[in-house]
Amino acid sequence: MKRKDFNKITNKEITKKAGLGDITIYRNFNSKEDIIRYYLSNIFDKWKSDWKDDENIGFQIFTFFQKHKNIIDLLYKANLQFMLIDNIVYCCDYKKEDSNVVAYSKVTVAYLIFGWCDEWYKREMIETPEEMMKYFVQTKNNG
Repeated sequence: MKRKDFNKITNKEITKKAGLGDITIYRNFNSKEDIIRYYLSNIFDKWKSDWKDDENIGFQIFTFFQKHKNIIDLLYKANLQFMLIDNIVYCCDYKKEDSNVVAYSKVTVAYLIFGWCDEWYKREMIETPEEMMKYFVQTKNNG
């Protein structure tokens, strides 16, 4: 994705780069997008396991964007940034068995955080995650 438009990358190129047989990709993934989802899920899982319990989820997501800016850049370049939302929802501890009110609340928080991160990215992420949290708290206190 660094060197070639995502839409022009073939599954054959992916399997060759990964050193896998063609059948492996088709057996495990339905599309190139599924491969990206799997990759994102893995890095979010690893990253989430390193969280400090006392840190705000918004701060955690801003930190993720900053730490993984190279991946975020590739997702935006390929117009796949929407794939981040599912992982942010996961970070908000969403569960299918949540009550409606709880589920809607968690998803609202996830989309709110993504909206802030999306705008931050579009403004070239000049602020630090700490500064973003100050803005977030300031908005919350003034709203």
